[in-house]
Amino acid sequence: MNEQLAQSWWLILLSVASGVAGQTCLKIGLTKAGGDASSDTLFSLIGLILRSPLVMGGLFFYALGAISWIAVLRRMDLSYAYPFLALNFVLIALVGQFVLGETVPWIRWVGIAAICVGILLIANSGVSQ
Repeated sequence: MNEQLAQSWWLILLSVASGVAGQTCLKIGLTKAGGDASSDTLFSLIGLILRSPLVMGGLFFYALGAISWIAVLRRMDLSYAYPFLALNFVLIALVGQFVLGETVPWIRWVGIAAICVGILLIANSGVSQ
């Protein structure tokens, strides 16, 4: 595997990990903020974002993920690289279940398994550059 391809894989993993970390920080930060979500206005949401270090951290992780994804797009075909972002669905379900204590029904796990199969098929299709 050449060095540029190896860097691309690390950048994909960084983008996925940043997305998962960002979603997790956002969820925890918004849950801790409490309040009535039905009365949220644009200004109250902006205030909530600015007052919550976890929400700000989530946005930071999103920015990091976006920057690493831009670097991936400079190195790999979009049609090959993009499906690996589906790992976000897999990892978010695991975080939801084991970190946030959410109940993930078995049918959702079946769908996640299908996503994993799809990712493996794409990974084995080879990289064209």
